[in-house]
Amino acid sequence: MKRLLFIAVAVLAVAVPIATAKVVSLGEPTEGFLPSSPCPGKDLEGTENDISCVSPYEVTGYQDTAEKTKEGPYLIRRDGRITSFTVKLGKVTSGAPDAQKEFFDDRFDAPAAVQLSIVRPGKKRRRRNDYRVVGESAIFPVDDYFGSSPTFVLDKPLNVTRGSIVALTIPTWAPVLARQQARTDFWRSSRPKGDCGTDKKNAPNSVQERKDLSTWGCNYRGERLLYTATYVPENRTTKPLSPDDAQAGAATGRNRPQELGSLGGGAAAPPR
Repeated sequence: MKRLLFIAVAVLAVAVPIATAKVVSLGEPTEGFLPSSPCPGKDLEGTENDISCVSPYEVTGYQDTAEKTKEGPYLIRRDGRITSFTVKLGKVTSGAPDAQKEFFDDRFDAPAAVQLSIVRPGKKRRRRNDYRVVGESAIFPVDDYFGSSPTFVLDKPLNVTRGSIVALTIPTWAPVLARQQARTDFWRSSRPKGDCGTDKKNAPNSVQERKDLSTWGCNYRGERLLYTATYVPENRTTKPLSPDDAQAGAATGRNRPQELGSLGGGAAAPPR
């Protein structure tokens, strides 16, 4: 008589790492797409429908709230890494007497560029508007990508910890802003209160240096910074059974090997 060959299945009483992390696109709308920059402009005929080409400049900022995104769209809730980021650029004009690209280049004495920054807000209530740059990517020129949405892969991923925020730095200028959005949409900038800038008054350069703590005093409502970031949370691992739990499982038979035919309540295969 042949001995029955069966497969034993046991509940392991050891810690087994289980990869539960998923790639997350921070700032990505839950439905639809990011809005668009008004550049090069719309209905520029002196009417009430005019929308001028605008560009953030010499600033670090992040979107605090935005329609069709989860609360805190750029807040890190678990330690992990940022591996890339994407910006949605307006299509500025170039080569004409009133060319927008040349206007901005001359004004800031540099071409358009972007950079990703990781910032940490103050922990105490009285420091909640203070931020410190704790990580930053290389600077990426974007003047070859106007009118598109380039993705920049980081040669060295940025480590992020729970509670930090993924911000966008614009060291020169870049058409990465949508205006005339919902009133509930607003972004915070690194500029001091009282120097936020208007259409008639330029705001000061407030690009933060790493580890430099400063008070962010300017919020811009009805606007949307046009960037997303690829975030990979760290894997979670299973909790190992304690010796007492393992012993209790053995006593109740939960750890006892079973023949394949008895799994799921079925009868074991009869011997032949």
